[in-house]
Amino acid sequence: MGEEQITNVYARALFEAARDAGTLEATGADLARFAEAMRASSELTAVMHNPKIDSTTKKKIVDELTEGADRIFVNGLNLLIDKLHADLVLELNDRFQELVKQEQGIVEVEITSAVELEEETKAKIRERIEHATRKKVELKESVEDDIIGGLVLRFGDVIVDGSLKARLEQLRSRLAQANLGSEDSFETAS
Repeated sequence: MGEEQITNVYARALFEAARDAGTLEATGADLARFAEAMRASSELTAVMHNPKIDSTTKKKIVDELTEGADRIFVNGLNLLIDKLHADLVLELNDRFQELVKQEQGIVEVEITSAVELEEETKAKIRERIEHATRKKVELKESVEDDIIGGLVLRFGDVIVDGSLKARLEQLRSRLAQANLGSEDSFETAS
């Protein structure tokens, strides 16, 4: 089984255990905090990723860092350590948070634009997507000046590219095809 499949299995198990226990919010919050601590601490990340550090030592470190944390979260983390998958904590967090959003009917939409959008514009985009999907929308905005103008929206497997860059590329392609077509018709006319 590959890392992605392993991550999915553990994330689903942790999600279902937390949902059944009524602790989705607490489990998710503690998992997110631990993942953030790993991102902020190269030492913690090195410990969790090092196969030469035994499970007992890793568990002692985790116990110190998670004192008072949600029981389901701590049990899940200890299980990862026992099964030698402690290096998958960040991926587990990402997948777990996705499952929580799905459960809550939230769809994450990435908006890429050439300039930062005004709050009113973002609100209108959110409203239109919520109306179309009948789900709550969480916007994640990024700015990339190479798209020149317009927007690129991504949600799930759907990409809506309304950027000026994409339009220019389409126009360039059409002009190239039209140019080829005119050369062909010129040669056949002679």
